[in-house]
Amino acid sequence: MYIVVVGAGKLGYYLTKDLLSKGHEVTLVDWNHSRVRLLEAELGEVVLYASGSSIDGLEKAGCGRAEVIVAVTGDDEDNLVICQLGKKYFKVPKAISRINNPKNENVFKELGVGTTISGTLSIAEAIESYLLKKRFKTLLSFNQNETELIEIDITTDSPSNQKDIYTLNLPKNSIIALVLKGKDVVFPRGDTKIEAGDMILAIASSVDKERVIEIFQGTGE
Repeated sequence: MYIVVVGAGKLGYYLTKDLLSKGHEVTLVDWNHSRVRLLEAELGEVVLYASGSSIDGLEKAGCGRAEVIVAVTGDDEDNLVICQLGKKYFKVPKAISRINNPKNENVFKELGVGTTISGTLSIAEAIESYLLKKRFKTLLSFNQNETELIEIDITTDSPSNQKDIYTLNLPKNSIIALVLKGKDVVFPRGDTKIEAGDMILAIASSVDKERVIEIFQGTGE
């Protein structure tokens, strides 16, 4: 899984090390040049000198293909901007933010940042919890990451379970390419029923990817 962490303080540093040790692909973003140079000596190319609260900086970090964005700067206002850009502009499925002032927690939730936490362990646990809930991955990206091939696993609690494809109201710029039912490969039609245990191969624009995932699996919040 590709995760973008913004904020290279102690929290971001230890979180990045933990995620790397678990086999995740991570980019750690910070705009403090001396801090970036220091961490580059230990962590290498995973550390990026850029503004994580700007579209340009998040674009350099490859946020368009990230499945999780984590904002752990010491400024709640920056963290809010980072999460909003990640979710609304880059369509990252999951945003997690550090909260420095507990009074700001309701503001974050009202503005769509569903998971807010305070410590390294809590953030790592939130990511692992999300991983356990999610059953999808991006297989390929086309057109400069504007179109993606997504693999989605269907479980008994998936909202699409036991529904025919024609009832799912998929976005215009998306198609279901294949449905894998065990060893059987099904070329889907409108009346193809989605069932627990199926694997869906869908093609969607980056704009519609999050909506497609929600239709098949829910929000994951």
